Amino acid sequence: MKLLTVFVVMGMGLALVATWKMSGNESINAGSLSERDATSGFIAVPMPDGVSDKGVVIFAPANCPSDAAQRAEALAQRLRDRGIRYMRASSAEYSDLGSREEVERVTALMNGPIPVVYVNGKAKANPRPEEVEAEYLVAGRG
Repeated sequence: MKLLTVFVVMGMGLALVATWKMSGNESINAGSLSERDATSGFIAVPMPDGVSDKGVVIFAPANCPSDAAQRAEALAQRLRDRGIRYMRASSAEYSDLGSREEVERVTALMNGPIPVVYVNGKAKANPRPEEVEAEYLVAGRG
């Protein structure tokens, strides 16, 4: 059942990308990002269904030998070592994206390299562990 959910979410993501690319928009409007967002790489995006906008959430495949999953595990280990609480998830669902801009931001994020990491309501694809830690500290420790 979880595998089916992952495939459904991936299919939705691919459909969104196809629609997005047909519209001629191939990048997120950088002018809509705050200066700190543009420099840290973490952007404000809607949270996946059922996920709090407080704290750290790491989205990556579970029990997978891929490089991406190993990066997620290394990130989780660093956060544990630093005493930073986090949650891990292997899929994300968005049932209420209210605007085209939200769809574009979520699509760009989820089609980036994994892990995708949310820190207090902002997210980045494949951030370095020190970036996650810095964002966590700057954002007020969830």
